[in-house]
Amino acid sequence: MVDDTAQRSRVVCITAQALLWFFASYGPLQALEPAAGFSPEATPEKPSALAPVPAPLTPRVFVRGQNVRFHYHGEETSLVFHAEWDALRVPARDFKVKVASLKPLRSPPPIPAANSGWREATVVGAQHWRALAHALIEELAPATPGQGVYLQSVLGDAVLFRDLDGTVDRVAFEETPAHVTIQHRYSWKDAVATVATRLEHHLRLHYPERTLFLLLPPGDRVTLLDLDRRRCVLLDHPLHHQTETLALTLPYAAQGVGSLLVEGHGCAFLKNPVSSVLRLGNLGVQTVLNLVGPRLRQPRAAVPPLDPAPGMDLDAWEAWLDRYTGTRREPGGLRLLVNGERFFPRFEQALREARRSIHLMVGIFDRDDVAVRIADLLIDRSQEVEVRVILDQLSTLAAGASSPRTPMPEGFSPPPSIRAYLNDQGSVQVRSFLNPWLSAEHSKLLIVDGERAWIGGMNFGREYRYEWHDLMVEVEGPIVTSLERAFRRSWDHAGNLGDLAYAARALAHVTSTEYPPLAAGEVPIRRLPTRTTWKPLAQAITKSLDQARNYVYLQNPYLFDNRVVTRLARARHRGVDVRVILPSRIDVIGGERSNLVTANYLLQHGVRVFFYPGMTHVKAVLVDDWACLGSANFNHLSLRLNQELNLATSDPGFVQELREQLFERDFERATELTEPLSLGWVDHLFELVLDGL
Repeated sequence: MVDDTAQRSRVVCITAQALLWFFASYGPLQALEPAAGFSPEATPEKPSALAPVPAPLTPRVFVRGQNVRFHYHGEETSLVFHAEWDALRVPARDFKVKVASLKPLRSPPPIPAANSGWREATVVGAQHWRALAHALIEELAPATPGQGVYLQSVLGDAVLFRDLDGTVDRVAFEETPAHVTIQHRYSWKDAVATVATRLEHHLRLHYPERTLFLLLPPGDRVTLLDLDRRRCVLLDHPLHHQTETLALTLPYAAQGVGSLLVEGHGCAFLKNPVSSVLRLGNLGVQTVLNLVGPRLRQPRAAVPPLDPAPGMDLDAWEAWLDRYTGTRREPGGLRLLVNGERFFPRFEQALREARRSIHLMVGIFDRDDVAVRIADLLIDRSQEVEVRVILDQLSTLAAGASSPRTPMPEGFSPPPSIRAYLNDQGSVQVRSFLNPWLSAEHSKLLIVDGERAWIGGMNFGREYRYEWHDLMVEVEGPIVTSLERAFRRSWDHAGNLGDLAYAARALAHVTSTEYPPLAAGEVPIRRLPTRTTWKPLAQAITKSLDQARNYVYLQNPYLFDNRVVTRLARARHRGVDVRVILPSRIDVIGGERSNLVTANYLLQHGVRVFFYPGMTHVKAVLVDDWACLGSANFNHLSLRLNQELNLATSDPGFVQELREQLFERDFERATELTEPLSLGWVDHLFELVLDGL
């Protein structure tokens, strides 16, 4: 299993559709009807009569516990839809957000009796919702002209702002006018919770005796809003929405099986016999070591108060890394790019401006509209410059078989194969990492002209551009030469000569151990990869946590490795300020359950645990002013089995930027866990299983 190829969550698609209420359902903002037409006096007495849509399409909605029923009754037919959802255990500041899919019941039950425990929801239909949406748009847009808010995954990614004349307007992020300053960024879950909070005021004003509502905009998804239980459930309704799918067809499934068996364990052994055998041996050794690794246990002694000492000696720490990891520091410039709206436009511009070469290595090259946009750029540029792409075979196939999670442009048709699309329409050269023994090329290394590189967590696909919280770092300077050499070794290894070509390339260049001088604007940067027989990243992460004396800030969606988790707890018992950010939603089956167990364990040991609103795909850690970030998760796969690439530095300027632009903002945005979560045996089972992944 590779984290990015797991079955991805339906949440973002549903949320994006729900938030489109403010825009798409009602045309341009200027065309919205004023809110004056909405008044308590106009409200009918019966909840079932609220929505001014044809009676057969107006449901009566009943809720009990974590179940909802939609009863549709017409003159000749009766339909009942049902949905249920898991308990909302992840903490939230106010409203908790959940997603469920409505499914028809073959044997429709009758309308629940008054004493059955089912509560009937007040249905807010199109006309009344139109007035509410107008008021909400006015409230979301900053009052000061020239200031805007960014709404992630709404119509791609939209900026809502008030123009100089006070009129509310909306543009795509890339088209934000120069005079507009982004005041606040809403992730999808931020946006839903914020809208629910603002809606509460209006709903209590106009429906003072009601607390359970179904919001039913015209021709779109529906939302259940429970003011008493502080929950907002987004419902995927088959009568209101049909999602275009990239279904896993039989030919596509056959391609995946063939890739795994024929290419991954056939072709890979023929051209890469040495590395394939080494990966098998590494898998066996690491599996045994993981089986005897630490388990998560309650503290045996009281957690001491915080006693942060001066941080570790960074000069001594860098010297330790020089000596024991086989890595060295190299000069370069670093630019932090948080989230897709910062990275993708800048990267695409660099592709357009490339003069000599474009060399890309990604785990996933999806076949959605975002990935095809990158592919089209590469195809166009391949007529003028050398374009080479290395992608992970299984990860790309699995991602391409998954249904889209946010609406793609109308009329877009995904190509059957992104690799064939790249090969057939231009001069792009494509090679695949073939996944022997389910190993994966999980690195993200993007290089243009051998002068600029990008490293981090983002692949090519919609989730990285529009849906998830993530980061990349742009690199310039002499270190890019080393990154280019690393790419060329991987390129040779993925070719027909495999191990032989890789060995020839490696022997042709002997790495210098001298520390080159820094030029103006450059900082010392260390490459920390994970390779089959060389794991300096795991050494650096575990040793840094053992050495921490002042603070540890860590953010990662897949914090499954108990050797890392227990070290975080031990650091806290030394008086270190340890803080961890986890996602409230995750794309790995069982991952949320495992993270809840980890969160409880860390909380018991005094670690501060924060849940980011939505999916964070960030992989970063700060330890006593030493920063490390890149493609690697803090799990068994990334630290010991996959091919990964991280960068690390002790430069004060970059460390401060990472602290302020990422961690401090995310601590403020996230919800802190203050009391233990309820857990069951299934949660502990998933934690045990995922510790090995």
